[in-house]
Amino acid sequence: MVNRMKKKYGLILVSLLVLALAGDCCADTFTNRKSGEVLHGYATHETEEGKTIVQTKEKGKLALNLAQWDIAPDYQGRNKKVIVLAIDEDIMLQIETEAFEKALIESSNEGPLFILIEIDTPGGRVDFAQRICAAITELKNCRVIAYIKGGKHGGAISAGSAVSFACDKLYMAENATIGAATMITFTKDGPKDLKTVYGDDVGEKASSYWRAYMASLAEQNGRPGLLARAMVDKDIEAIEVIDDGKRLFIEPVNKKPDQEIAHTWSKKGSLLTLTTAEAFKSGVADKVFSSRLELLQELNASEAEIVINDTPQKARKELERAVRGFKRVSKAIDLKIKESQNVTSRPRALKILRGARDDYNSLLQLAKRYPDLNVSVHLLEESLNSVEAAYKEAKMRR
Repeated sequence: MVNRMKKKYGLILVSLLVLALAGDCCADTFTNRKSGEVLHGYATHETEEGKTIVQTKEKGKLALNLAQWDIAPDYQGRNKKVIVLAIDEDIMLQIETEAFEKALIESSNEGPLFILIEIDTPGGRVDFAQRICAAITELKNCRVIAYIKGGKHGGAISAGSAVSFACDKLYMAENATIGAATMITFTKDGPKDLKTVYGDDVGEKASSYWRAYMASLAEQNGRPGLLARAMVDKDIEAIEVIDDGKRLFIEPVNKKPDQEIAHTWSKKGSLLTLTTAEAFKSGVADKVFSSRLELLQELNASEAEIVINDTPQKARKELERAVRGFKRVSKAIDLKIKESQNVTSRPRALKILRGARDDYNSLLQLAKRYPDLNVSVHLLEESLNSVEAAYKEAKMRR
């Protein structure tokens, strides 16, 4: 019965708007335009009467109208720590996405030197990846740095590349990769190409949104948008040419006769996936580091306290406990149903139905609290109503 209520993961297609983001950065030195007063500290996401709460070295916590201050990013006034978040599994869970969004805000409000997101993921759902990207790009009070560390998943694959592009800086370990970001949908037979499942028209429309979104994420931090598009669409070809001493990334059809081809990055028929060396050479990655320690040394943070924020991982484990609890209660219901079929005693039947009612209420609470269980709340409510009706009928019998 419970199995009939479970739904398979499906790709939720949302309207992906091309970002138009301002170039604001983290704020550490504040200079009042009118009085010339200088403060050192960091802005938070907290507000008071429309003003931003800023933690300062000189005056403690203040509510400032930031429009009245010139703001320069630096380490002065920040806490000497780096907060590390990890994306080390697939991006498939709402509970984990929500936890990641919350962790970013909480981490930035602690005033660290920067937030470091260590990435090793095979990708996942577009809608959840987009939420994580939005949370990163909207975080204006703290720098966010991506470190694609490689590992069991190979780096930042598919939706993981989008998250990497959203960060202020993108660094990679020597054995990592980034790319292969085509849109897929998840069916009962596993992941499938969107066009295969929904047809060329629907698939192309969704893919077009995703290509534009990926390119926008890349370009907002000076990375080649065409290469980001080639990671999404295997029909996009990308070459690098030299034009008046400048490197340009263009499609071959747009090449001018006087432009020299410096490199062919993507050929038609395959999704673009870049190794660390290729990502750095193309400008997709800002630098290569063999370890987190080397990265911290480069960013003058080798003596900073390293704080691991594992809130998203805890959320995943919480869901795993909820799944086990759901299965346990479902099994108890099945046993009660079997037992009720052979019960002739009215008191015993009432007891079984009361127990089933309580169990269904428990399942209903779990389903509402954890959408990732993919259980129909409506079907559970119908089952609960049926048990309630059976209990009332049995109670009225003499």
